[in-house]
Amino acid sequence: MNSYEKLVNLAARRSIFYPASEIYTTTPAGLYSYGPYGVSIRHKLLDLWRKHFVREDDMIEIDGALVMPAAVLKASGHLGKFSDPMTVCRKCSVVHRADKVLTEATGHEYREAQTNEELTDALRKHAVKCPACKKGELADVTRASLMVEALVGAGKKHECYLRPESCQSIFTDYLRMTKTMRVKLPFGMAQYGKMFRNEISPRQTLLRQIEVYVAEIEVFFDAKQSGIPKFDAVKDYSVNIQRSDQDAITPVLAADLLKNKIVSYEVIAYYLARTQMFFEKLGIPVDHMRFRELADDERAFYAKEAFDFEVKTSIGWVELVANNYRTDYDLTVHAEGSKKDLSFVDEKGRVLPHVWEISVGFDRTFFVMLELALKEEKERTYLSLPSAVVPLHAGVFPLLSNKPEQVDKAKSVYDQLKGCYELFYDASGSIGKRYARMDEIGVPFCITIDFDSIANDDVTIRERDSTKQMRVKTAQLRDTMFALITGQRKID
Repeated sequence: MNSYEKLVNLAARRSIFYPASEIYTTTPAGLYSYGPYGVSIRHKLLDLWRKHFVREDDMIEIDGALVMPAAVLKASGHLGKFSDPMTVCRKCSVVHRADKVLTEATGHEYREAQTNEELTDALRKHAVKCPACKKGELADVTRASLMVEALVGAGKKHECYLRPESCQSIFTDYLRMTKTMRVKLPFGMAQYGKMFRNEISPRQTLLRQIEVYVAEIEVFFDAKQSGIPKFDAVKDYSVNIQRSDQDAITPVLAADLLKNKIVSYEVIAYYLARTQMFFEKLGIPVDHMRFRELADDERAFYAKEAFDFEVKTSIGWVELVANNYRTDYDLTVHAEGSKKDLSFVDEKGRVLPHVWEISVGFDRTFFVMLELALKEEKERTYLSLPSAVVPLHAGVFPLLSNKPEQVDKAKSVYDQLKGCYELFYDASGSIGKRYARMDEIGVPFCITIDFDSIANDDVTIRERDSTKQMRVKTAQLRDTMFALITGQRKID
């Protein structure tokens, strides 16, 4: 098994994530639920995203409605253009995404933006058979809408859809924010929430789903005055760039992204650097990261410049963040569709802002972070997660559950710490099995009360990655745990 398969197995065993409504055989593919430890890790991941982007860059955050009227999505272009290439097996009737089937069958990269005719010709040229039944011929390629319809109203039905991307909520709320929140260009609007895509063939667990969580940021800026005050803080930071006409990944200083005309504006260079910095905080090695510049025939119709932030995993490069220079496209089309003036007005005058987008696929980021954190040593498996995103800070155990004095002491330690830290008390099974349970969900420390703890009023702290241990007096335990969790102290 590769790391991907091992993680899926571990996630199911520990209920980190698993198929939704799994007791029913009629549940469609591409729907997943998160168990207690998965929820906890995701909350910490979201908090880290908010701290890194929203708070540090003085952004404002909204929470838009999931249901959007058809008029919004007609203006944005989704009703006419939001589709994927589809082909159907003539023998078993299984539906496939044509570009994915071709890429897997030939080893050559095919793209969803290619025409139906181009993809159909490729299917015939390579005599690609159905991946499901291995025998059937695949039909000509057509387009399948990714929109999920939601009719609203008890009497007259209003044509609505579940939002296909969360950024449209930001664009429709933009005018209100400029009038009520005292913002100045450039400024960012952020949002975390769900979007819905009627995927043709959902697969690879969290990497392609029907319901998708996204951490979205739209940065509004004046294209004529696009400097950003904090740029000096990142100008000497190296960003991994793969140009659209090159195979090599090249580290480029943020300042040189602008100087060498890889990007058009300082605000774009700034946020490429800030995005890579965020993923470093998740424990992802820099040499596993790249911003892959998209060629003209790969970019979305609204994007003038685009870079997919991708991370190398056991199943190849996985896109985690869509970074798009959307120009003034969105505000222009929504101004036309709503008949509202969406210009930004301040003491400098009136301008229709341009937009830089940072759209983080949250489920994918969660999955990839866990896969790269998954470690195996001999018979031991553990998630080497950064302390900022662990589901619990520590497990608290009596060494022997049949010794009342150890149990009482362990419960006392648990009560002493639970107001400050997230803990799990466990007295069942051998101490090795209890360590293993905590290791597999990424808990960084285990606190054990043994025979000596009663006489000496101390405990043993075990560190997850190294398995090193140290003894600490109970009176010093709270402060010691803080130092360990924050990285101010290590177990020697």
